[in-house]
Amino acid sequence: MTVVRLITKPLPIFFLSLLLLAGSAVVLADDSASDNQQAIQARFDTAMTALNAERAYTARKLLKELLADYPTLHRARLELARANYLIRDFDAAEAEIQTVLADPEVPASVRTTLLAFQAQIRDDKQTFARRHNWSGQVYAGLMYDSNVNFGINDVIDINGLPFINPELSDTAAVLDAGILHTYNPNLTFRSGEKTGYFLWQTQGNGYYRAYFDESDFNLGVLTLRTGPAWVVPDEWRASIGLQGDQIFFGGGNQPGSSGGKLAFFTTLNPQITWILDDRSDVTLEASATDRDYEEAIDTPRNGREYRAGISASRLYMDRKLGAQAGVAYSSFKARARRYAHKGPEVYVGAYYEAWERGQVYARLSYRQFDFKGPELSPPFQIRDEDEWRLIVGFRHELQSVLPGWEVRGDISHTLNDSNVQLYDYDRTQISLGLQRSF
Repeated sequence: MTVVRLITKPLPIFFLSLLLLAGSAVVLADDSASDNQQAIQARFDTAMTALNAERAYTARKLLKELLADYPTLHRARLELARANYLIRDFDAAEAEIQTVLADPEVPASVRTTLLAFQAQIRDDKQTFARRHNWSGQVYAGLMYDSNVNFGINDVIDINGLPFINPELSDTAAVLDAGILHTYNPNLTFRSGEKTGYFLWQTQGNGYYRAYFDESDFNLGVLTLRTGPAWVVPDEWRASIGLQGDQIFFGGGNQPGSSGGKLAFFTTLNPQITWILDDRSDVTLEASATDRDYEEAIDTPRNGREYRAGISASRLYMDRKLGAQAGVAYSSFKARARRYAHKGPEVYVGAYYEAWERGQVYARLSYRQFDFKGPELSPPFQIRDEDEWRLIVGFRHELQSVLPGWEVRGDISHTLNDSNVQLYDYDRTQISLGLQRSF
C-alpha cells in the first residue's frame, strides 16, 4: 500500500471494534469508586462525544486532562491511544497501549486485543516511514488522424505556416509512458480537527506520435513536473506544480524547421480541491505558462498564457457513475497581437462502469478564441473562433488474458468554427491501444 493511499485510509473497523471492546472490558482502577465518579464519567463522555464526532484533537486534549487528574483510568487511556492513532501520532498511541499492558491486573483476553492493536500501529508506522514511493504507466497503440497538418495544442499552428497542404489523413503509432515519484518526509500538520500530510511529487512523461506516411508531422513531448502537495483526508488537498514541456515536431523536411525542437513551455500550476462529502468535490486551479519557440519564424508566438478555472465532480449509482463539469478562462499574451487571444471554456464529462472491469466515458468541451490582431494576409481579419470537441471512449481490464493490462480506445472529433476560412476545419482522431499501470 502506498503512503498516499494509507493517508486516506480510515481506522480499520476490525481494530476499532476490538479497541472499543478492550476499553469497555478493562476494569477501572480505584479512582472510579470515588465520590466524584459522576464528574469523571461526564468528562469521559464529553471526550467520547468529540472522538465519535471525528474531533480527534479535541478528544485528545480532554482525555489528557482527565488522565492528568486520574492516571489509572485505563479506559480513558485506551481511548487516548485511539485518538492518537487517528491523528497519526503513532509513537504516542503505542506509548499509551504500553502503559496499559504494563498493568498486571489487565485480563489476558484484553491483553491479546491490545497486542493486536499495537501490531496494527507498528505496521502503519512502518508504512508511513517509507520515504519513497514509485508508480507509473505505459501506453502503446495506433491512431487514425483525419487532419494531421492542423498542428498542436489547438491554436499552435506549425512554423508560421498552418495548412500549407490540403487536409491530410494518416495513421500513426503512439507511445506514452510516465512515472511518478512521491517523497514522504513524514511531516504532518493540523488542519482543524484533521491531520494533514506534506508530500513532494515529481512526475516525468514521454509522448511520441509517429505517422506512417506524413512524418513531417510527427509529434513528441517530454514533460517533467515537480512540486509540493498537502493532503488532509476527507477535507481538502492542494498542490503547486512547476512543469516543463519540451515539444518536438516534424521529420526534418518542414520548411523553416530543424526537424527537432519546436518549443519549450514552462508552467506553474497551483490547485486545491475541497471534498464536500464522500461523493462530491470542488476544484479551483490556475496556471501561468511561458511559451518559448525555437525557430525565428515562430518567435512572434512567444508569450505567456494565464488560465483559471473551477470544476465540480460527483459520484452516483453506488459510484458506478461519475460526472464532472467545469468552466475556465484563459488569456494568451503573445509577442505578435495576431497570435494573442482570450476566451472562456466550458466542459462536461462522465464515466460509467458499464460492465465488469469495463468503463465507458465521454467529454464535451467548448472553447472560444477572441484574437487581438488582424491576419497578415487579405482580408486582414481578426480571428474569432469557436471550438467544439467531443471525446467518447472505453477501457477494459484484460484480467484473464493479460493481467495488469487494459485495452483503451476512443474517438475524438474537433470542430473549429472560424471567421477566417484558413482556420475553419474539423478533425477526427481514432485511437486504440494497450495500457498498463504499475
